[in-house]
Amino acid sequence: MMRIQYFLNLVILLSICFVSVSTTTVSCNAHPAFNKAKQIITNAVQQDAKGKALNDQLQQKFQSAQPQVRNAQDLGVCSNYGGQSTCCDTEIVKLIDKAALLKIKPIQKQKSAFQKLISVYATQLNKICNPSFLVQASITADKIFSNTALLTLYSYKQFQANCKINFAKAISSYTRGAMCSICAGVDQISDYFNAQGQLKIHPDSINSFEKATNDAIVCYSNIFTPANIDVVVKELNSAYIKKNNSCGDDVAKSVKDIFTNHKVVNDDGNGGKQCKGLFVYGEQTACQNVLQGNPQLEQQTQRLLRSSEREDADQQVRLLQAVPDAIQDPNGIRIFIQSTTDSLIDENGDAIVGVFDEQKTNPSKSNAHLLTLETLIILATIFVL
Repeated sequence: MMRIQYFLNLVILLSICFVSVSTTTVSCNAHPAFNKAKQIITNAVQQDAKGKALNDQLQQKFQSAQPQVRNAQDLGVCSNYGGQSTCCDTEIVKLIDKAALLKIKPIQKQKSAFQKLISVYATQLNKICNPSFLVQASITADKIFSNTALLTLYSYKQFQANCKINFAKAISSYTRGAMCSICAGVDQISDYFNAQGQLKIHPDSINSFEKATNDAIVCYSNIFTPANIDVVVKELNSAYIKKNNSCGDDVAKSVKDIFTNHKVVNDDGNGGKQCKGLFVYGEQTACQNVLQGNPQLEQQTQRLLRSSEREDADQQVRLLQAVPDAIQDPNGIRIFIQSTTDSLIDENGDAIVGVFDEQKTNPSKSNAHLLTLETLIILATIFVL
């Protein structure tokens, strides 16, 4: 009888010890960064069936997790939080890394200002020039882009693609860093967030993001100077208009007039930039869409262009009125996080496929805890017997 009582007391003691070690007073579900970043991750993987299912599983796992100290290697791209009591694990970090890449895909898929330039040219060519003056009927942008003899156009296309890819990599790197903030130690929240819940970011990260996006935008906008548009249009006119026909001059003038307000600029109209380093969790739509140029570029009328500019200005004012969700702090975290995953970024997002094919979730922590407790009971039984 005493032996049985001893056994029961031992089991109770082991259970108490187990519970005290495996619980914490801070809930992962209440992590301030998770409540901000979870929607970014969800939106990014929404169109990827495997990513969406994985995200649902891992977000539930995160919310019910017990914080554990993880080393930098375990946390991969989120290694800034290595050595801290974190709610993240290897699989969640992989999700973050890939979600940052997937966020870029719809941006790359959007019709860029350069594509609109060629589309506008084709429209004006067919509109202004008599069909008898053209080398073939119904010139389209697709036909122009598939013409491998247009060496100047190809050169410009490659140039703008590099600018576009660099821009996308900057967005992905900053998004990755913002999402990684969910890995901040649960006992170090005040080190990373102020009393207003704003993320404290190191100035180097803000400068890296703003410089990378601005450089890419300037790079891209250089294509649309009147002189460069002239170069492109002259080659196209030579390829598609029969010799000694003046309608090509009218086409060139019309195209340049339409692109007078091309709006590929990193300027919010109020002395600031479209791409701002203090907005990390929300959708920076004006920034992400800047390489698309004016939404009405293909509408062919200056009246519509001016109307679109007013809409852009209204959007910019709304953006400026938003409260930044981050502040600059010399002791803040570095969130401009580059990754080899971004090597998949191409001009049109076509290479961003099968991102989650190899990733699986680990068994839930709650089951692992139950297994551990059962093991302790078995060991206690063996010891008593």
